[in-house]
Amino acid sequence: MNLKIFFKFVSISFQKQITYRFDYFVGIVNGFLYVFIFTSLWRALYSQFDDKEHNGFSLTAIITYAVVAMAVRIAFTMDDSIIYKKVQDGSIAIELIRPTSFFFMNLAENIGHSFFHFLARTFPIIILSVCIYDISIPLEPLRLLAFFVSALLGYLLLSMLHFTVGLLAFWFVEIFPFMLFKYSLFTFFAGGIVPIDFFPDTLKSLVDFLPFKHMLYSPTIIIMGRASLTEIHSIIITQFLWLLIMGGIGKLMWNAGRNKLIIQGG
Repeated sequence: MNLKIFFKFVSISFQKQITYRFDYFVGIVNGFLYVFIFTSLWRALYSQFDDKEHNGFSLTAIITYAVVAMAVRIAFTMDDSIIYKKVQDGSIAIELIRPTSFFFMNLAENIGHSFFHFLARTFPIIILSVCIYDISIPLEPLRLLAFFVSALLGYLLLSMLHFTVGLLAFWFVEIFPFMLFKYSLFTFFAGGIVPIDFFPDTLKSLVDFLPFKHMLYSPTIIIMGRASLTEIHSIIITQFLWLLIMGGIGKLMWNAGRNKLIIQGG
């Protein structure tokens, strides 16, 4: 795909978000409210025990995790209904004749969407959280670089997840239950509510066979300093392998859905 066209799609998507200025303020309040709720819950839980650490997390570490994980989740905000809407209104047929990759066009729209939420919500929430909470993040250049690489791969994995679930619209009239199920799996198995370190061993084994933790949990523990350089290397390789797997699945589903659309006459 031509980079100029790609960034044009990113720009258009970003500008669409700017028009909803009221959502900007609501988003900040909503995001910080979630941070406040989770940090308050962890403070309350830790106050009930004499031990200062649980599963390797001190109170400072768990609050840092809650803030960072929420910040990453908000920065990864995407419109996962793009494909569904295009299939419903028939505009998906236009994508078949465009000289651009539908996946990369969809990714460009998501990037524009996410970039707005990063600037409008994630950044202010991080500033507020650093001022209010005791957050500890090791500012090591190599670790920060590894975080950005891992976060990029995690973002692409999440985008691929949205893409594949969205393509179900070719076969189902209503895909909201699938989208809700996807959101539940991501929130839980990616460590969005509770760090995976707190999961029982049997559940941890299941999580290791799924891609969800590499979308959110992996970049979070890297920036927090909970992963050694050796572990970081392994994490990034695993993320890349999952990206190839999910990319292959997405391509197969897109080709099957496109053929179905052509055969049925649009």
